[in-house]
Amino acid sequence: MYLILNHAGRIVDISEEARHVRRQENGVVIGCEQKDADAIYSANTDAFYPIEPTGYIGDGHTLVKVKKVPPEVVAGYYFYHNGEFYSTEQELEKLARANAEADLVPVASLMFVHLAETEAFDATTIAEHSALFEPYVPGIAYKAGQIRLDPADGILYKCITAHGAEHAADKPLKKSNLWQRIANPDDEWPEWFQATGVFDQWMKDDKCTHNGKKYTSDVDNNVWEPGTDNAPWTEVTG
Repeated sequence: MYLILNHAGRIVDISEEARHVRRQENGVVIGCEQKDADAIYSANTDAFYPIEPTGYIGDGHTLVKVKKVPPEVVAGYYFYHNGEFYSTEQELEKLARANAEADLVPVASLMFVHLAETEAFDATTIAEHSALFEPYVPGIAYKAGQIRLDPADGILYKCITAHGAEHAADKPLKKSNLWQRIANPDDEWPEWFQATGVFDQWMKDDKCTHNGKKYTSDVDNNVWEPGTDNAPWTEVTG
């Protein structure tokens, strides 16, 4: 295990793999002996730390090999000197605040999902935070209102009819009459999808993209695929 320390002995990185490196004249960085190095490389964070101080505050770094690191030691909040790990009350208070803020992130995410499923947000807001929603898993019972991310197309869908695990065959969700696509109104030319009910049919003048081309719907309640024979869509060029 390796510690990368700044000029004050603060641990700026803890890495299972770290080594001295130098940049050649051609710009390529190679491993080297400590005496020839100009930086320290940490594989854990894929970061380089200069050895020589730069600027008036000095930020030169040293590499120290240790047998083990106590579990409570966190880079950025602990120091190392003469084989001892230590911190200060002020740094520990900062660490406690950082941990508390980190704990709030999943709570905030859960609250957002809950509010989204109770229709507290519009489709645009929901679509902007799609990463917060769990992926759809076949063979699970879902309740009406639940929102899931379909791994097949990366689009959010809302369950409109409660159903049991026996509906595992309803993949992909865009072809299921149990789920409604959550479209982002800010997406001017969304990807076309096959409407499965009155709730998601394309209306007159709606825009879409299909097979790399742009179309506008000629009629209300359009369920036909753009580009097919006699489909009521107009291709937009230019």
